[in-house]
Amino acid sequence: MSTAPRKIALLDLDAFFAAAEVLKDPSLAQRPFAVGGGGIRGVVATANYHARQFGVRSAMPGSQARKLCPQLHFVKPDMAFYKSLSEQVYGILQQVTDRIEPASIDEFYLDLTDNTLFRGSASLTMAAIREQIRAIGVPGSAGISNQKMVAKIASEENKPDGQFLVEPDAVYDYIGALPLKKIPGVGPKSLERLQQHGLYEGRDIQRIELLQLQQILGDKAGYVLHERCAGHDPRQVITERVRKSVGVEETLSADMHQLANALRFLEDFLLPKLRQRLRVDRWQQAQIKTQTVKLKFADFTQTTVSKSAKQVSPSRFFSLLEEAWQRGQGKGVRLIGISVALPDPDDDRQLELDLE
Repeated sequence: MSTAPRKIALLDLDAFFAAAEVLKDPSLAQRPFAVGGGGIRGVVATANYHARQFGVRSAMPGSQARKLCPQLHFVKPDMAFYKSLSEQVYGILQQVTDRIEPASIDEFYLDLTDNTLFRGSASLTMAAIREQIRAIGVPGSAGISNQKMVAKIASEENKPDGQFLVEPDAVYDYIGALPLKKIPGVGPKSLERLQQHGLYEGRDIQRIELLQLQQILGDKAGYVLHERCAGHDPRQVITERVRKSVGVEETLSADMHQLANALRFLEDFLLPKLRQRLRVDRWQQAQIKTQTVKLKFADFTQTTVSKSAKQVSPSRFFSLLEEAWQRGQGKGVRLIGISVALPDPDDDRQLELDLE
C-alpha cells in the first residue's frame, strides 16, 4: 500500500433523480418538479433546485410540498433508469481508479492516492470527472481531503456542480469551525446532549478531554467523535461491501388503526417478503444480530423497536410489533417495516460514528 498522503474524494450526484428525469424530458429543466408521490400519501424522493427555492425537500410529504409550491409538478420514480445511469457514472470512475466505494446510488468515494492523472492532482482529476459526467447530463459536486468524513462534508460546500478541497494541514481547523450538526452521525438527540454541555462546534470537542465527552455520549460514541474532531479518520475506501441489514417496509394505502390487522399484514405480506430477500427456506438458516420493527404514524413520527437475536424468529417480530404499536397511543399507522441486522466480519475493525 502507498505511503503517500491519502487523497480521498466524495462525488455526490446533484439532485440525481431530478437530473435523470430532465434527461428523459428536457422540458422539466425550467420548471419546479419533484420525483415521488404528490398524492395524499406521497413523499418527495428528491426535488430539483427550482423546487428547493420554495422549501421543497427530500422526505417531505407530497401534500406539504404542494402547499409550499402550488405549481409543483410530480414525476413518478423510474428506479431502473436511475440505476442504469448510476452504472454509467461508475464506468467513468473506473477509467480513473478501481478503488471506488459506492456509498449509495448517487454517492461514490474514490481513493486517488495513487492516481497519476494530471500529475497526481486530485482536484484536477475530480474536475475532469465532473466534466465527463456533466456531458452525459449528470452534474455532480465533490469534496476532496485526506479522509472520508471531511471529503463527505466538503462535497456540500459548493453545491450544485462544484467542488471543495480541504488540504491535510487545514483539516483540523476546518473541522473546528463546523457546527456539530454537520458531523455525520450527530443527530438531534446527541446534538441536544452536547449543547446542554456548551458544545456547539468542532473546536469545542477539540478542547475538552476524552473522558468528559465519553461521560456525555458513552464510551464508544464519545471516543469516535473525539477522534473525528481531532482529524483522525483512518477508514479505507471499501471496494466490496458486506450487507449489514436486510429489511422490507410498506407504506399502507390507508392508515391502519387495529393491531390485529397489522399483525395479519406482518404475517401475510412482510414475513414472506423478508424470507425471500434473506434467500433462506427456513428462518433458522438466517444468522443475524438483531430483529427490528419500524412504524411510521399518521403524523409522520416514527418509532423502532429492536431485540438482539442469533436467529430469526417470526414470533419475536410479532412481540416487537405489539410493543411499537403501543407507543403510538392510538395514532393511525401509515408504514410498517421489519428488518434484521446481519453479522459483520469487520465489526471489530471498522469504527463507525454512531451516536444515536
